Amino acid sequence: MLKKFTAVISCIAIILTVFSGISFAAKETEKQIYSDIFEKDKVIDVKIAIDEADLADMRAYPKNEEYHTANITIDEISVENAGIRTKGNMTLSSIADSDSDRYSYRVKFNKYVKGQKLLGLNEMVLNSGYCDPSYMREYLHYEYLRRLGMSVPETVFCNLYINDELVGLYLGIEALDSSFVERAFDDAEEMGNLYKMEEGANLTYKENEDYSYADLKTGMDTERAGLKEFIKALNNMPEGEKSDIEKYLDVDSALKYIASNTVLCNYDSYSGNMHHNYYLDEDKDGKFTVIPWDFNMSFGGMGEGSTVGIDTPVNGGSIDNLPLIKNLLSVPEYKERYYGYIKELMTMLEDFETRVAELKAVIQPYVETDPTPFYSFEEFEKAITKSIESDRMQAIPFPTESTTENKDGKNRHNGRPRSSGFGTSISIIDCIANRLENLKKQFNGEMDKDTSNQSGNRNGFGKGTLDFGNSKSLQMPDGEFKPYRMPQMSDGFKLPDVNFPNGNNDNIPQINGNNGKPSQRPHNNRDGFDSRNNGNNENSVIRVHLNGHIINFDTNPLLEDGTTLIGYRAIMEALGAEVMWDNETQTVTAVKDNTTIKLTIGSDIVYVNGKAQTLLKPPKIVENSAMIPVYFVSEQLGMKVVWDDNAKLITITSK
Repeated sequence: MLKKFTAVISCIAIILTVFSGISFAAKETEKQIYSDIFEKDKVIDVKIAIDEADLADMRAYPKNEEYHTANITIDEISVENAGIRTKGNMTLSSIADSDSDRYSYRVKFNKYVKGQKLLGLNEMVLNSGYCDPSYMREYLHYEYLRRLGMSVPETVFCNLYINDELVGLYLGIEALDSSFVERAFDDAEEMGNLYKMEEGANLTYKENEDYSYADLKTGMDTERAGLKEFIKALNNMPEGEKSDIEKYLDVDSALKYIASNTVLCNYDSYSGNMHHNYYLDEDKDGKFTVIPWDFNMSFGGMGEGSTVGIDTPVNGGSIDNLPLIKNLLSVPEYKERYYGYIKELMTMLEDFETRVAELKAVIQPYVETDPTPFYSFEEFEKAITKSIESDRMQAIPFPTESTTENKDGKNRHNGRPRSSGFGTSISIIDCIANRLENLKKQFNGEMDKDTSNQSGNRNGFGKGTLDFGNSKSLQMPDGEFKPYRMPQMSDGFKLPDVNFPNGNNDNIPQINGNNGKPSQRPHNNRDGFDSRNNGNNENSVIRVHLNGHIINFDTNPLLEDGTTLIGYRAIMEALGAEVMWDNETQTVTAVKDNTTIKLTIGSDIVYVNGKAQTLLKPPKIVENSAMIPVYFVSEQLGMKVVWDDNAKLITITSK
């Protein structure tokens, strides 16, 4: 009997062990990582909840790319108090100067909460589809790079909502930062340096060049020492010889990048005249990997370029100024590998029309109901349909009104311009068909592989009219496009997280003013922020952001003797303090948690928990508001305060 009982217990133990193992495995399977969000050929919902005042401020100053706080929900996963800002270079400028509010955005989950991530993801980009009537260029280019074996960002289509209002069909993209590097290169332990290569990043070597076009996104090499060493080695390659370049560069990453731009006709890249839209990741051993970025102008978006020679794959400049292409392709072994990647892509593209049809089936319902598109539904269909005149390229017009209607009869564009005229409306299917035909002829010896002397390959896209063979000439805008950059945050002072109460005190007022769209150049001044007008601002209204929120005052901030004064009640109540005013003694007292701050109008002495401190300037009453030096917020309240001169913006953030 005892043996039978023991046997039963043993069986039960075994069964429990088995089921315990199954349960554990199930739990591990259910654990999500952020790659799960980027599901292939799916449209997810992305919802942004942001205070209306902050949304209005962001739309009033889009070119400044200023962060605001918002709650972000992505595919039903929510993150509170994340940072969001507008983004883009030419795209942002063009939309800001139009009547459209369909901006692209960057979401930074840890902007206001240190260490906060979405399933391990630090940042995400939401691209509006500007200059892409097909909605597909960027998605497809990244897809083919993945199939080619490159480490590139994850992507997913998404319906974007802001405060429960549908904005339209966007593309969600994994941002290139530390979380991408950890995922793509398994580099969580010893992170190297990640550089975003801005306009003009042609990688030519100059002895005293500081390479300011390389924006260090992650890492510690602020002097760019490793980057300079790599660029020098690249430029010093003897013609036709490897030298020691493989010590500094993952050559295959460069060859695949060049091959994809060549085959997919992407010249808003290193291969075009702006020499940008790529990153360089330096690992702990000093070896660089090319990471492609930004493909809304791929598939002929900047002129089809379907006749460019594969030995001189540059459209809009000279190969002599692009050592990453010229010097690598001068090495016979590298050129053959490059040819191999071109042929791999050509094989992948044999079913391109079928692949486009598959994506159309996924996104068409969302395109049809998109309330703020840059293009009509007819232009969308044209951009993904094979035409009779496959070699014809047309510039997209810049309409001020639209007569296109949704199925419900509503205007799809709300009177907004659909396009800036920058880009082409050639079908992506026509573009690839023409390119594949040309590439076959080049490999068969029927067409030249060197087209460096042909029209359109050396003149650049910066200005003038370009001739693309049998295609119609395309008039491009004059001048260069300069990227707008975020103001740089200086070191400062910080405070714990705060709440934003709805309380009000009519006796002690506050600032307002959200007009204009100034650009920005940071200027920091320790003594209350000298608000000198350098002539580049569209207005001189001083604004205040506190932890991503715009603070509205009854009385505008003042500049007196180089010191900026702001409304005391507004800033203290925004920090969650209770503010009390004694009219008889002209004293204002603020209480938050265990801290009491008491100051008197006209006196430069302030009491913090009974301890006397000296103010730079005494508080004063202006238009029924108690005004204090803004530096008081940093020195007495432990906040981080940054002044942006061009934007006339004071940014205050907590620790």
